Amino acid sequence: MAALLVTYHLQPEGGISSPGTSPPILTAISSVGGFAVGIHDARAKTRTLAVEERNRELHRTKRELEESERRYRTLAENFPNGAVALLDEELRHTLVAGRGFEKVEFSADDLRGERIQDVYSGEVLERIESNYRATLEGEPTSFELTVQGRTFEFHVHPLTDDDGDVSSILAMSQDVTERKLREQELAKRARQQEAVADLGQLALETDDVDELMEEATREVADVLDYEYCKVLDLLEADDELLLRQGVGWRDGIVGEARVSALEDDSQAAYTLEHDHPIVVEDLGTETRFGGPELLTSHDVRSGISTVIGPFDEPWGILGTHDTERREISEEDVSFVQSVANVLAEAIERQQYRSELEGLVADLEESNERLEQFAYAASHDLQEPLRMVSSYLQLVERRHADDLDEEGLEFLEFAVDGADRMRSMIDGLLKYSRVETNADPLEAVDLETVFEDAREDLQLTIAANDATITAEPLPRVQGDDRQLRQVFQNLLENAIAYSGDEPPTVRVSARRNGSDWIVTVEDDGIGIDPEYQDSVFEVFERAHDRDAGTGTGIGLALCERIVERHGGDIWLESELDEGTAVSFSLPVP
Repeated sequence: MAALLVTYHLQPEGGISSPGTSPPILTAISSVGGFAVGIHDARAKTRTLAVEERNRELHRTKRELEESERRYRTLAENFPNGAVALLDEELRHTLVAGRGFEKVEFSADDLRGERIQDVYSGEVLERIESNYRATLEGEPTSFELTVQGRTFEFHVHPLTDDDGDVSSILAMSQDVTERKLREQELAKRARQQEAVADLGQLALETDDVDELMEEATREVADVLDYEYCKVLDLLEADDELLLRQGVGWRDGIVGEARVSALEDDSQAAYTLEHDHPIVVEDLGTETRFGGPELLTSHDVRSGISTVIGPFDEPWGILGTHDTERREISEEDVSFVQSVANVLAEAIERQQYRSELEGLVADLEESNERLEQFAYAASHDLQEPLRMVSSYLQLVERRHADDLDEEGLEFLEFAVDGADRMRSMIDGLLKYSRVETNADPLEAVDLETVFEDAREDLQLTIAANDATITAEPLPRVQGDDRQLRQVFQNLLENAIAYSGDEPPTVRVSARRNGSDWIVTVEDDGIGIDPEYQDSVFEVFERAHDRDAGTGTGIGLALCERIVERHGGDIWLESELDEGTAVSFSLPVP
């Protein structure tokens, strides 16, 4: 068009009407005009197509949004055990849906379109508003809230616009009441088990049963959240129970108040008649028994009571009570019964311990009397025995020439019997005085003790051509005089029962944990298995009388001395192979 205009402008005056120039110019102008119209029409059609495509896109977007909103609403409305809410910057509910309204006294419709300030009040409003406003500032929040007895767990998230500014918030709440109740129940069960374990440990550590009872009543009341707990002691007459220990009761009645064990309206009497715990959820409507004055005067309404000890020989009753009506679970009943069992075992142990201590005291007194008798008898026998020995010796000196061979043999038997009797009396005296005629235990060198014993037996060792060897011996805590007696008795036995060969005796010691084990070993004739179980008893011999001259007291005396030192003594032996006697002594 610009070129045509320039051409038109450059034509001489009247040139446009010239037949040679006007047709091309007019043709060009009309062509350009047609082209321009075509372009304009094409652009118009293009814009129409674009608008139509945009409209189709908008419709698709709208359908997708509607489908998305439908799905979202369906999801929100079916949100299980909770609710979903959208709130704007004024904290107004723009959308509320969910199934969490089934157990409260308002619905989603009551919240939809309302500000939280118009719905909630008090502490509930304060808790919700503080968290929602914090979320409007861009901070996600989580909190728990109790509404109309139900516990809800909230999770609140900020929602932003295209500029990144918070324009609304999304609040999701879940009813967690049942979960919380289960958690509380599990915690309660764990607390009950812990209480029973603690009481069991205390029962092992203390000898004071009243201390255990007091702690038990406190634990039961605390764990079950009851106001009262008591231990009733069944008195010897079996017609009354004493309030021996308890918590929650009025001052002055613990240790004084008594309850009938026989009256028909007594819960205690009813409990004693049954071998299972008695549960009372409402004493006011109870038909099995009435409330004794102890309970009614304290406004008791519910509780658990059970027998302490075996049903046929009860020691008493453990009971716990509250002033409110309580729903009592099987776990609560088992807990009270477990505590009663702990008390019963502790009482049984105390009674057993008392009986045992009494028996030990009686045995000690009896042993003391026996020791006194043995000492007195042994001491008093020495004088007539000396007289017998003296007269026998006198007969032997004066009348030996008047006696025939048989008479001399009889006299020899009598003298030998008197000597054996003297040895037995001396041994019995030593045995009876192990405890009473003893020195305090102190640090002792067994090397020195052994050498002293070997020195005492020097003549016997030489007469029998005995060889005695000893390994290094330790220091122990003991009575050196009594330990020397042990070595002396064991060495004498080893030499006496050596057989035909010259005696060989070996003494050794080894460490075994907290004890020293000392062994005296020989290669003698050994001990028949028939006698091995009784050789440490008084007057019991390791061999028959033809095999040696023992009194039957030596090993018994060794055992008593070793036991006084806190050790044990034993032997290992085989016939014709020798004997090893070992005894233990604690390491200092």
